[in-house]
Amino acid sequence: MSNSPMAGSSSSARDRPPTRTSFIPEIQSMMFALGDARRPLHETAALVEDIVHTQLINLLQQACEGAVLRGSRVISAEDILFLMRRDKKKVRRLLRYLQFRDYKSKVLKTIDDEEPLESDRWVVAGSNKRQRLAGDFLSWVDQTGEFLSLSDNQEVDDVKLERLERLERQTRGMDSAQYSEFCESRQLSFAKKASKFRDWLDCSSLEVKPNTVAMEILSYLAYETTAQLVDLSLLVKQDMTPKTDPFSHVVSASFIHYHSNTESSAVSGVEPPSGAIQPCHIREAIRRYSYRHTSANRGNGMAFLAC
Repeated sequence: MSNSPMAGSSSSARDRPPTRTSFIPEIQSMMFALGDARRPLHETAALVEDIVHTQLINLLQQACEGAVLRGSRVISAEDILFLMRRDKKKVRRLLRYLQFRDYKSKVLKTIDDEEPLESDRWVVAGSNKRQRLAGDFLSWVDQTGEFLSLSDNQEVDDVKLERLERLERQTRGMDSAQYSEFCESRQLSFAKKASKFRDWLDCSSLEVKPNTVAMEILSYLAYETTAQLVDLSLLVKQDMTPKTDPFSHVVSASFIHYHSNTESSAVSGVEPPSGAIQPCHIREAIRRYSYRHTSANRGNGMAFLAC
């Protein structure tokens, strides 16, 4: 296992094994839906795919080790939540996602003419199964009471709010065709291609395999990693853009504080002519994030974006 989830991720797509499943087209659509240009660059999407893939593989390996240590035959939600436990905000986001998945499963049970996703076929008797699994585990590891109120916490997520506000500004200038494409892109996720996602992570090679709920969480973390890469890269892109109008690239203070809070100086260089996120923006975003989080995150060089 590499010393960091970032290791090797800055290499270009030419280093990717030719037989590996590719999510580049889907990631390009996701990046557009998250704030990038309408036609994200292929090389940028390839770099994002490499980073997301590397981080998910490292996360899976650690979760696999945890499952083996506790004598489990599968990687479950508990193994991933254990790795996320240090960041309460990210745990709270995951709990909200699991709440949504439980609600969606209950709704799908009442719709006879809609074919559910592969991951939605896992519905057992009783409601809120995913939430209960997560809640039971967090209660078990909770020594200070910090986790008890996370699922009921209605505090506004400043990062998510800023992301939505940015997308609202982005859509103001779209025509009907662009907005229709944007809405379609917003519906894309790794979870909607569950079989391809499992192949992409090469789950068959693992000593123990992730169960269905663990795969749901991994698909969520893959999307959230992509979203954070776009968030951070847009901040870098803003720094690299010559400032003519001081209010043309306003970003909320809470968003900057949570995502960067690293170096205030602008990146050296000139903004490329394309409005799309460039690979250099991604690499600089990773450098800043790693500088801030590597030494503090688990103390072993790991700097995961989504957990």
